[in-house]
Amino acid sequence: MKILAGIDFEKDTEKVLAYASYFANNFNASLDLLHVLDYLVTPPAYLMPYIQEEKRNIGQKFAALKKELADSGVRAEDEVIAGRLRESFEMTIKNQNMDMLVLGYMSHVLRRSSSERLIKGLRIPMLVVRGDKAESAKVGSLKVRKILCPTDFSEISGKALNAAKELAVKLSAQLEIVHVFPNYVFEEMKALKDRDGLMRELYTEAKDTLEKFLHASGLAVSGTVEEGEPDRRIVSYAKEKDVDLIVIGARGLGRIEGMLIGSVTDAVLKSAPCPVLVIH
Repeated sequence: MKILAGIDFEKDTEKVLAYASYFANNFNASLDLLHVLDYLVTPPAYLMPYIQEEKRNIGQKFAALKKELADSGVRAEDEVIAGRLRESFEMTIKNQNMDMLVLGYMSHVLRRSSSERLIKGLRIPMLVVRGDKAESAKVGSLKVRKILCPTDFSEISGKALNAAKELAVKLSAQLEIVHVFPNYVFEEMKALKDRDGLMRELYTEAKDTLEKFLHASGLAVSGTVEEGEPDRRIVSYAKEKDVDLIVIGARGLGRIEGMLIGSVTDAVLKSAPCPVLVIH
């Protein structure tokens, strides 16, 4: 397994290192650190001396990070690329056959942040490090004890469930599975005479479908059916259950053709209380 960590040397760097090294250590994976000097166009020749100096400075910063990782038993390689952000990551992922990308998370009101551009533009399993659970993460002192996997019974959520199952076994973590029944379905039934009976029937059907879905995935654990707006209920459920990691499909049922990240997953990423592993 090969893990790539996006490093920008901002406030989330320590947290990204902590999670990247934790997964590298538990999966006996190689770890590469990448920093991109983001240029929209190819830098003109007169900027090359500045770029080379910047690369030397970043190399010194990487040396300190690699020593920190080495002290915890994790070796890492580093690379600095001057170019367009997404294309630089795509090239590295393809050329190095990376299996997972670890990123920090930041959101801007008026424009996409660098992390959002990568999350929405790359098709690779991504561990997005965010939330209160990650605030105190340090290299060598991290433990994932509880994993939450939301499912909508789509093919991609089945892939997410398989990934969550593998992680739970490898990390000796407890696995929680939840299906959120959208509350707009119940809102549309307000005028019906036998609303309560239909609600019970729909709930029972969802519960049966969840059990069959879990059985088909080879899981003996039971899941939970909840009602609400899917993204909000997933986030609140993660808080209630003190979850350390959410594993979710990039997009589920009702997806718009061509979208890499669905609306529910995007909303969860914006407000999750813990890191989120997005599965494509």
